[in-house]
Amino acid sequence: MKIYNKAILLLIIFLLLFVTACSPTTNDVSATKVPVESNQTTKETTLTPEPTALVPVLEKVVLSNNGDSIGNHHFSSSHYGLHIAYTGEYVTFVNYMTLLQHGNEIEMEPVVFEGFEYQAEGLQYYNGILYFMLYDSLVGEYHLYTYDFEKDPIKVMDSTVYYYLFVNDKLYFTKEFVQGPIYSFDLTNKEEVIITNYRAHDFTTDGVDLYFFATDAGTAPGLVKYNLSTNEETTVIFPFYSHNYLVHGGYVYYVQENSYDRSIHRLSLNDGTIVDIAVELSDYSYSLNISDDLLYLQTENYIKSFSLDGTNETIIYESSEYLSKGIYIIGDRIYFTDGYDIYMIKKDGSGLVYYSLS
Repeated sequence: MKIYNKAILLLIIFLLLFVTACSPTTNDVSATKVPVESNQTTKETTLTPEPTALVPVLEKVVLSNNGDSIGNHHFSSSHYGLHIAYTGEYVTFVNYMTLLQHGNEIEMEPVVFEGFEYQAEGLQYYNGILYFMLYDSLVGEYHLYTYDFEKDPIKVMDSTVYYYLFVNDKLYFTKEFVQGPIYSFDLTNKEEVIITNYRAHDFTTDGVDLYFFATDAGTAPGLVKYNLSTNEETTVIFPFYSHNYLVHGGYVYYVQENSYDRSIHRLSLNDGTIVDIAVELSDYSYSLNISDDLLYLQTENYIKSFSLDGTNETIIYESSEYLSKGIYIIGDRIYFTDGYDIYMIKKDGSGLVYYSLS
């Protein structure tokens, strides 16, 4: 019996040894790698580098509008909204602190311009230089800067700037959020001059003179004209209750507001006659623009065009999303935003594309 037990024990030990010998171990190279012939030289493994993504190259684009256009200056009660300028080669806009450029191919997303990290507002392009306002949070003021796309931005002057326009090779601006006088600034001799007695929140131009809404024009607000040739101020419409208006070709195009609805009208500066363009509008946000002899109206829900006498109303775009105030027309392109994406559509309503701002 003992001999029988010993035989069984020896058989178990033999089987255990056999199984252990056949099992791979962590040191057994043949269990984890392809065998290497003894007469081969082993080489270090090299990783193939990932291909570098090509930076999109924008094609320059030539965009222009005829003389029956007044540019992209429209009323805004604050600086929030869309900020766009055309450099003559690219459409430029800022998303928070990112400067982007859009070129000839409208389907191609705007390209980030590296090296610009400023929360620029109120973009305008003048004599090959980009101008913008920058908020100084330490003192709560805006200042005006220039940028040539090569060096760091340069402050134009020490004065604060709330709103500004270039007219006849001179800079005109206001300094305060609340109403104050309009100033001129000569870019050559750096001379700053107060030019108005009446106070303006912001102002517009017909390409010849300045026009601004003034609460101190009399017993009620009025629309005041500042003649750039004679330096005279004249109240041309009294009373006048609209903050949102454009002046072009001897007419004032304006948004009239009351507690119930809004309407768009044209008033002649010659004889005071009024033409109704659109009445009983329910939206709250309106942007006006005149381009190539057409009046463009943007609301929260749509973009329309009209002949300058109010006829030939045409719907260009209808939106299911809330549109932010600000319509920019450059050449045959219309740029606008819903706050999440930048949209571009042609003036005939075709070619709609959008680019994410996220």
